[in-house]
Amino acid sequence: MAVKINNAGGMPASPFELLRGAGEHLRDKELSFETELMEQQSEGVSHEEMETMLRKIDEQATRLSKTPTYEELKEYRTLIKNFIGAAVSNMYEVRTSAGWDRMGRQRVYTTVRKIDRKLEDMAERIRLGQSEQLDVIAAHDAIRGMLVDIFM
Repeated sequence: MAVKINNAGGMPASPFELLRGAGEHLRDKELSFETELMEQQSEGVSHEEMETMLRKIDEQATRLSKTPTYEELKEYRTLIKNFIGAAVSNMYEVRTSAGWDRMGRQRVYTTVRKIDRKLEDMAERIRLGQSEQLDVIAAHDAIRGMLVDIFM
């Protein structure tokens, strides 16, 4: 007695039907992967753009050291934040290290956070009006060193 099985669920009747057309599907995926890769590379920040951003930061730091005003500081902070954002989001991962202190509390250390603290310290000195040009330049040198470390 022969039993006929109906294909009610829309499933292929044989394994060969599963393989039919599989190559076309893979070719489509390869093309989409290549286009996706090209799009990601075009969205990324190039090495030249990062150097241009560093040059702008240096120029703004010179202006800030000559006239330490809130407007100059605000522009400097914006340039630093843009540089760090570009470096972290497009080129580097955020490196954090977790540890425990003597009291049993967990500590998380992040390099980007340290740069933010240096910016806050410099902002506080300018806000209080107690900033000397050498202090501002020294703070800029420390921040620039950290930015170059992130960049390299």
